[in-house]
Amino acid sequence: MSRGLLSACAVAAALSLSHTGARADKANDTLTFATASEVDTVDLYYQNLREVVIIAQQMCDTLMYRDPRSNEYKPLLGTSYRWIDDKTLEFKLRKGVKFSNGKELTAADVAYTFNHTRQPDSGVVTRLLVDWIDNVEAPDAETVIFKAKAPTPAAIEYLSGITPIYPAGHYDKAPTVQTGGKPRRDWGAVAPVCVGPYNLKDFKSGQSATLVKNPDYFAESPKGKPQIGTLVFKTVPDTDTQLAELVTGGLDWIWGVPSENAKQLSAMPNVTVKAAPTTRMSFLSLDAVGRSGDNPMKNVLVRRAIFHAIDRQAIARDLVGEGAEVLRLMCDARQFGCAADIKDYAYDPAKAKALLAEAGYPKGFKIPIYSYRDRPYTEAVMNYLRAVGIDTDLRFLQWKALRPALQEGKTELAHLSWGSQGVLDASASVSNYFKFSIDDYARDQQVKDWLDEADSAIDPAKRKELYGKALARINDQAYMVPLFSYGRTYAFNSDLDLPVTPDELAHFYLARWKK
Repeated sequence: MSRGLLSACAVAAALSLSHTGARADKANDTLTFATASEVDTVDLYYQNLREVVIIAQQMCDTLMYRDPRSNEYKPLLGTSYRWIDDKTLEFKLRKGVKFSNGKELTAADVAYTFNHTRQPDSGVVTRLLVDWIDNVEAPDAETVIFKAKAPTPAAIEYLSGITPIYPAGHYDKAPTVQTGGKPRRDWGAVAPVCVGPYNLKDFKSGQSATLVKNPDYFAESPKGKPQIGTLVFKTVPDTDTQLAELVTGGLDWIWGVPSENAKQLSAMPNVTVKAAPTTRMSFLSLDAVGRSGDNPMKNVLVRRAIFHAIDRQAIARDLVGEGAEVLRLMCDARQFGCAADIKDYAYDPAKAKALLAEAGYPKGFKIPIYSYRDRPYTEAVMNYLRAVGIDTDLRFLQWKALRPALQEGKTELAHLSWGSQGVLDASASVSNYFKFSIDDYARDQQVKDWLDEADSAIDPAKRKELYGKALARINDQAYMVPLFSYGRTYAFNSDLDLPVTPDELAHFYLARWKK
């Protein structure tokens, strides 16, 4: 039975069980949402799954807020900021704001948070958010001063929505665990204590998270006072089960609705279906430098062959669905610095076979391919590669299992995705993968030099020029194969009033039940 038919059967069965009238969750003032991902921590510094970004933004405020509907920066925990010089950034803090444990926010808390996370051994998973910081000072209770290592044009973007503030001493109780026979502090095991519209009530690793409305949340917040009493996230691995639970009332919100089910769900009176573009990139990471050992990905002809082998347009159009587009570069077109006129690779299986033969693989080869989400998309890529002689062995893992393998340089070929943490700057995408970080499988010094200069250049035109040079070389050498930018199809309870935004986030603090 095909996946589409299976899903259709599941939805039909669920529909036969559905009830009319008020939904149970609305009656209990509880919004339940689900994805297939297993969340092992809700600390945004120690897990970059999009689900964790969603959860964290409900309960953890940041210094600034980028309104998801207008992209306008607004004061949040900070009331104002100014650049004292090109490497010194000063914030003034909001007065009288309290963490969920009752402690009042001060500059010492902000300094503590960033002086912990900026440390090279802090284990923060998205280093670009904090690596620009040399030191953070708190000269008084209401003033925070960031000392940057170099001019950082994207600093305000980094401090808007993705860098939560914790109370001083927050990580002191982090447990010590053994990894590879060596002790380390498990910072992500500490339950976040934040200022935010919601407070964390309960978290079960790999299963669920429960948040309750913060009755003391400050009224002046640009996020607004939350309306819904309780938010529950849970892991539901199977798409068919998600669809069935949505229709019968067990869930109020899901995403990634298969295109074959979107129209079907739209016809149901108790479900709203909406699609939106996102900044999430789907791409292939190729081990060009041989971190995993000697393998075919080290040959540029093989890497170019993979580019030509895949019909990216067909995958975006026919499989991913509404809102999806072919991804030309390793950045999103809406990010500053991503608008570069660079020659693309055409879908050309014959050219791919010729390149493989030239590379010494006339009969192709077999290689593992690693993936962690949206398995049908990976399987489509595998089919295209098989057609030109590349036989891939799928290693489909949960992110918490795949992430260490990627960091340790063990993956020859991986199908990955990256949402840039919602940051609308090319430093959050291309610089994240090509500056000799643990995610860099190219290790090209020239690319790194261009990106280092682009990330710190004050002149916008100069930044664009440098990003363009780096992106052109990345594509020429086929260090990665950009596939498509996601379009996300969301389906949710029709009693729910919730804005759908193009940042691949669910802003539940803006949600309310319809009367």
